[in-house]
Amino acid sequence: MAFEVYKPRSSKEDVVAFTKHHIRLGVKLVDKLGGDRVEVAYDRETRQLRIKAVSVGGLLLNKNKIGARGIFRFFNLESKKGNYDARYDPEEEAIFVDMKE
Repeated sequence: MAFEVYKPRSSKEDVVAFTKHHIRLGVKLVDKLGGDRVEVAYDRETRQLRIKAVSVGGLLLNKNKIGARGIFRFFNLESKKGNYDARYDPEEEAIFVDMKE
């Protein structure tokens, strides 16, 4: 009998995933934000999503997830499920997600 070893898939560090109800950030992106509350903004012209840590208000970042059903409806992103490359901009202290297809 030959044993096959399970190796979990490692996720890219700079990926943001849209699931049915959440925005899931790569662990290293979460570390760069350095907070547990975030503001989510969307630029309709460039089709970029911005996620930025805030000290007051905002949405709760629970581990690496943001509850996003309202965000998806508000910005009409409900059909955008999947993984997207993201980049952290240290000057703006924000994560930018390119939503272009």
